[in-house]
Amino acid sequence: MRFRDSRHLIRDIILLAETSASYLQAYTNVREASGIGEGKGPFVSFHDGFLGLEQWAGFLPNADRTALDQHTYLCFTSQSDSPMSTYAQTPCSAWAQGVNASMSAFGMTNAGEWSNAVTDCGLFVNGVGLGTRYEGTYPGSWPKVGSCTPWTDWQNWNDVMKQGMMNFALASMDALQVCLSLMIDICDR
Repeated sequence: MRFRDSRHLIRDIILLAETSASYLQAYTNVREASGIGEGKGPFVSFHDGFLGLEQWAGFLPNADRTALDQHTYLCFTSQSDSPMSTYAQTPCSAWAQGVNASMSAFGMTNAGEWSNAVTDCGLFVNGVGLGTRYEGTYPGSWPKVGSCTPWTDWQNWNDVMKQGMMNFALASMDALQVCLSLMIDICDR
């Protein structure tokens, strides 16, 4: 579990227990209404509750058509002034192993949400008027890394920045096993 001290450990254990019970009830409701087996009802997708994929290993073994959803971000952690071109391998090193392990330990695992943001410079990413970690204006003790202007002034991005963004997106989709054809199909509707 992801915790900083015993208080967070206890909170996460309680959260996992309560969330698991809720998920079991939701799964039961869906399967009672739709049936079990191919062609009977939808996949039931559970969010990892930001507890980490590993916490759900073995949850509902042999359940019919379940999936585990995660939301992965780099922008809400420590900030870096590294250029976008240096992030191409980050998704593979940060996320791929966990997704692969979860596919074996839980089953279908997907990224319901992910972002190309490697800094928290996006407009209102942290909430309205809360500042950014990158510029050192977010509440708490965040050291200033730099100005957000190069990250938000997309009209002036050069080819190197654009290629870096594309490489990061492609690596993210690979590491998170995002089905590009499904995304294109959904976007076309």
